[in-house]
Amino acid sequence: MRTEDYNFEVPEHLVAQHPAEHRSDSRMLVYYRDSKKIEDRMFRELPELLNDKYHLVFNNSRVISSRIAVTKESTGHKGELLILKLEDANHAIALTDKSKKYKTGEKIVLPAEEGKHLVCVVEEEIDSLKKRLYCEEPVFTVEYLNKYGTIPLPPYIKKDVDEDDKIRYQTIYSKPYGSAAAPTAGLHFDEEVFSQLKKKGVNHTYVTLHVGLGTFQPIYSDTIEGHQIHQEEYEITKDEECELNDAIAAGKILLPVGTTSLRTIESNFENGKFNAGQFATRLYITPGYKLKAAGALFTNFHTPKSSLAVLVSAITGYDEFKRIYEHAVKQEYRFFSYGDCMLIL
Repeated sequence: MRTEDYNFEVPEHLVAQHPAEHRSDSRMLVYYRDSKKIEDRMFRELPELLNDKYHLVFNNSRVISSRIAVTKESTGHKGELLILKLEDANHAIALTDKSKKYKTGEKIVLPAEEGKHLVCVVEEEIDSLKKRLYCEEPVFTVEYLNKYGTIPLPPYIKKDVDEDDKIRYQTIYSKPYGSAAAPTAGLHFDEEVFSQLKKKGVNHTYVTLHVGLGTFQPIYSDTIEGHQIHQEEYEITKDEECELNDAIAAGKILLPVGTTSLRTIESNFENGKFNAGQFATRLYITPGYKLKAAGALFTNFHTPKSSLAVLVSAITGYDEFKRIYEHAVKQEYRFFSYGDCMLIL
């Protein structure tokens, strides 16, 4: 299919710049695949729509404060790094400024305590923007980034990061640090919704997929088939494996919260079961893909010409995808990371 088929207009005033006042205040579009019916609901009504036949799957990865202000030592130019992965305390993978070239051997001055000169070096050019960095000091840690870095809000959120973002751009259940962007579908869930789901007998499992920026990268090829999906690392523990396999054995409908949770369970499910371990996935879900593990999806509204929009169309069908998004725009749903949500049943 042509990538242009996934190009649609989202009026600027519908791009959410702030989260809802309370997490569960978001609106929720509900789409029923069997009847092709669309309902306009509130997210807090989610427990009313589910029962004990459903089993939710959440991605509990935590966002790193990965945006760092730096200086190019050779020229004194101010710039920015976006840390994508902490390999160990001395090595990290980072995106560098588009406007400045960082060649192998380039020294970059990192923020540090007053009077201390802290420098890392470009050890390898993975591509024009992605670099492997090395620092003699063990600075590539969550503690260092939490002190000197900021939360990496997406570029369509055109405001400075504030104290509220440090809380609201994380899910309430996030644990292991590792994501360069939030698994945003989970941002709507609060303790009250979890409590109501528990009363309805709706159980859940946490898995971990560390979200890379490629998740939000537009498709630049002329066709969606020409796009190469980013690789992301994920983990399923032994306890999580057992929970998921028990849910399947009991005939439960697995309902992933977010596309990252969906890609995790679809990547891992083989021969009718889940397997514990650490893995990497490049799973690219396009029209024609048949879901193996998931039976529904809870997600946000995605950016035009993105692999996530393509994923949603694979589940709903392309024509219905277009109708759903046209309805969302007409009804003025709030879009993208801090926006409203959609439940596909």
